[in-house]
Formats: sequence, structure tokens, C-alpha cells
Amino acid sequence: MNTSLDPDHQSAQLLAFCKATADARRLDILRVLCMESFGVLELCGIFNMPQPGLSHHLKILTSANLLSTRREGTSIFYRRALISANNPLEPIISDLFALLDQGQLSQCFEKNLQQIHKERAEKSEQFFAKHAHRLKDNQDYIVNFDHYTSCVEDILHNEQIPSSANVIEIGPGQSPLLNLLAASFAEIYALDNSRQMLQVAESTLLPKYRKKVHFIFTDLKTYRTKVDLIVLNMVLHHIASPNRFFNSAAELLKPNGRLLIIDLCPHDQDWTRDSCGDLWLGFDPEELDTWARESKFDIGQSAYLGLKNGFQVQLRLFKAA
Repeated sequence: MNTSLDPDHQSAQLLAFCKATADARRLDILRVLCMESFGVLELCGIFNMPQPGLSHHLKILTSANLLSTRREGTSIFYRRALISANNPLEPIISDLFALLDQGQLSQCFEKNLQQIHKERAEKSEQFFAKHAHRLKDNQDYIVNFDHYTSCVEDILHNEQIPSSANVIEIGPGQSPLLNLLAASFAEIYALDNSRQMLQVAESTLLPKYRKKVHFIFTDLKTYRTKVDLIVLNMVLHHIASPNRFFNSAAELLKPNGRLLIIDLCPHDQDWTRDSCGDLWLGFDPEELDTWARESKFDIGQSAYLGLKNGFQVQLRLFKAA
């Protein structure tokens, strides 16, 4: 431990840690929040607990600095904390987290967790099925592709990805990015789990690229073709389990393949949920880095663009092993 710290403070930290981890349910909470964040009501559903009891557990874990919170509009989401190397309890906490990650949730809790993912995904799918025809207009209130086109081109150029590469774009929608990718690479797979959005994407594709682009109604978890590049353009905040997406992407990329994510930094504009179907209000870059590293990605190029309306776009490049 760092002996330069106040001994009384160290003792208080240790006592808080011991109290927080001396309960089986709190250990289960830490296991669930390993790579993912959930709101209080979602956690109540996973653990079949009333909100007051669960909130009590969350308060104890947060007080011990084992959980971090993030406000999503009117909701608060919890995730497992990132432990600083300067934390005197870092070795103990790291060992605990590693031990928890070796175990498994009970089948009941795992089933409930999958149900939460299903409900998130269904909510997103229902939104796109209903609003596909006007989604671009709503999204343009936040950011237009023209704002960061040149940045995307620079990132792809810097990576020197060969023109013979094959590429997946997930959820292409009406963005001109699909045409940009088709102009640059040999074969493009446009994936979406919404038939309506695939139709919208197909209607925006230039005729000269028809033979290069394949429109496929599926999601990444069930797709099997290995590719050189996967691109998500303002899509990650619609995905039910963003952290698990990184695992799926890693499995589909060829050695040294790239993952390009374009999304928003954290914001508090809750209206985007109703107008654009957003499940998440942006992402902390450090959070994306953590998920990427846990899926064996290396951190590549990054760019951050502030917009006049207060939103900030992040363009993040990750390299597969």
C-alpha cells in the first residue's frame, strides 16, 4: 500500500471494501457489472429484488468506490469502477474482480440478464420499424455526416487498408458513408436487423455500386463472414449491449482487421431517446477503450469534433490482434 496516505484514511477504505464485499448479492452485482452498465430498475429485474433493497446494495458498493455512476437523462446507470494504480487497495480489488470474472451467474440471473438485453433490442427495433422514413431528419438535428466526412476519409487513408478489402457497415441507414465505403473497397456487406432500415439504405446507394454492396437482414452475432474492416456510424448508441458488441466484432475481423466507431461523447439530451431511438446518451472514450482492450483490441487513431449545438462526435479506430 502507499504509505504516504493517511493511515486513518487507508483503514476507512479497507473497512468500506470489506463491508461492501461481505455479501453474496453484492458480489453478484459486481459480476454483472463487469463489462456493462445497467439502470436500477434493470438490476431489480435481473436480481428479482425490490428497488429499496437493491439501492441499498448499490449505495454500499459505490461508497466503497467499487462502482461508478453515469446519468442517462433522468436515469442513473451503474458500472464497475476502473481502479486507479494509485489506489492503495488496487491489488486487492484487482484480484477480487479477476476472481469474480472466473465464476458464472446463476442460470436464473443469467436468464433475467438476457431478457433485459432482449427488451432493449426490441425497443430499438420497434422504433426503427415505426420511424425509418423520418429518422435521418431527426438525426440531422444532432450531427450531419458532412460534419465529419473528411475526418473519416483521413482515418481510412492513414490506415492504408487495401482497396481489395471487404467491409461490414452495421446499420447504414441513409448516411452517405455507404457510398464512400463502396467507392474505396472491393466488397461491402450492409447489415441491419431492421428490414425497413435496409430498404432505406438500399434506396440511397448509387447505381454504380449495386454489385459491390450486399444488403443482409441479420445482426452481428449471427453473421459469420470474416472481414478486414467493420464500421459503425452513429449506431453503437442503439445497440442493447455495447460492450458485448466488441467481442462479436473481434470474432469477425481478420488478423490485423480494423473496427471504426463513430458516435457521440456523453451528453444529457434525453430527447434523443424519443426522437432518434437512442438507448444510450453517448459514450465516455475511456469506457470504449476498456471494452476494446477486454476484447483484445489495440487502441488506434482517435478524433473528437465539437459541434455548435453542443454535441461532440468521437471517431475511434481499434485494431484487432
